[in-house]
Amino acid sequence: MNDTVLPPVSVVVAAYNSRDTMARCIEALQKLDYPSFEIIVVDNASTDHTRAIASRFPVKVLDEPRRGWPAARNRAWHWSKAAFVANIDADCFAEPQWLRELVAALLADPGAGCAVGRTHVEPGKTLAEQHYAACDPFNIEKYVQGTERAFGRACPWGGGNNCFRREVLEAVGGYDAETYTSGADREYHKRFEGATGLRTVYAPKAVIWHVARGSVRELFRNAAKYAADGVVQAQSDPSVATYLRGYVRRNVGYIARNAAGLAWRAARFLVGCETRLRVARPFFYSVQELGSICGYYRGRRRVRALARESRVKVK
Repeated sequence: MNDTVLPPVSVVVAAYNSRDTMARCIEALQKLDYPSFEIIVVDNASTDHTRAIASRFPVKVLDEPRRGWPAARNRAWHWSKAAFVANIDADCFAEPQWLRELVAALLADPGAGCAVGRTHVEPGKTLAEQHYAACDPFNIEKYVQGTERAFGRACPWGGGNNCFRREVLEAVGGYDAETYTSGADREYHKRFEGATGLRTVYAPKAVIWHVARGSVRELFRNAAKYAADGVVQAQSDPSVATYLRGYVRRNVGYIARNAAGLAWRAARFLVGCETRLRVARPFFYSVQELGSICGYYRGRRRVRALARESRVKVK
């Protein structure tokens, strides 16, 4: 695509306690094959040296005291004036063509308000990291419809790999940062699509790499976070509410099945018929399912708290 038709873009990096990945994230962005863009790092009340590291680079650094990437991105969106706004997280690393591919997807389709790219997970070193990478948790290709997989309709969320038209932000504002500290994508995409008639498209060549999660604790914590967000989303999304029926019972069943699988694979490992990763994976799945159960009940408490706050405001 001719560089003269490519509009300016603000690339927003939401960062919280990202000292281990902040520099690498920005260095990858500086190598983007795109003619005109700015980098905006939003320090989301970090307690480490994230802000100091970002400040060493020629980027705009903003502060957002409210925790959660929805609030962090909203802060940058209100500051930015660019025609397009792209999002990436501080623990992700863009390939050189990433931004060009996202913008090309939007320019090719006047009915598209957002383009979502492909997020891979880096190969891990520990068994937990290798399990996380093998799960391929950010792969949305299974949600892309039929024959349009190369450039088609995507699922209604884009995580830390997307680009929006300015008119979307102006029409519906930012994420719901009052309700969500994470996981606000689904609600936002449904809201902007309903309000503007624009849609989300998938740009498979817009590739970034996500750092592999490194511990059992992180697997548990992330599963709990996603489950809690799902319970909140279910209050306004019937499809999520349907999915959550029998959620705890299903996860308990998965844990029981994983225990049996772990025993079987361990026995096969002793005779040289299994790898260490395959033996460990039922354990990691169980950790994630326990985290999901914990997050489910955490989400229910959050919903009750939000309901109480709403009643107080009405009074």
